[in-house]
Amino acid sequence: MDREALRMVCSREFWRMAVLWTVSLLYSYILLFFLRRGAPVPRRRPMPEPDDDAARRRRPVCVITGATSGLGKAAAAALAREGFHVVLAGRSSQLLSETVQEIRDQQPDAHLEAFQVDLSSYKSIKKFETSLNQWIKDSNMEHSIQLLVNNAGILAKSYRITEDGLDE
Repeated sequence: MDREALRMVCSREFWRMAVLWTVSLLYSYILLFFLRRGAPVPRRRPMPEPDDDAARRRRPVCVITGATSGLGKAAAAALAREGFHVVLAGRSSQLLSETVQEIRDQQPDAHLEAFQVDLSSYKSIKKFETSLNQWIKDSNMEHSIQLLVNNAGILAKSYRITEDGLDE
């Protein structure tokens, strides 16, 4: 271990941070699991149940990046259950199709739309923006996104530059 690392581990700030974060995390879990008071907060669906055209236009729109696996996929299914019109964004059109089909198998009335986008490419992002705006316009939807779940990510094993000159 080099001197700088040893100095950091022996510093008062390091131990204060390590102890206080641990204590605050444990305290939060104790409050959450053991000291529940009162009734749970009632949940409300974000839109009316009827599926007529006016209700469809008022349905809140959610965009989820990285929606083909993991947390993004789970968030898409959960938000579709809650009544959102979910826009799934991902790099693979095949995985997007499979994800949409899986969610529709569980929830036949889910409102889903899938767009292919590579968030490491500026051109792809602009194409996604144009396509999304056109879809919203063609669908007579409200012209705003109510929720963005920015979930896309990579496990970077090496330093690489995209064709746009950005760190991938």
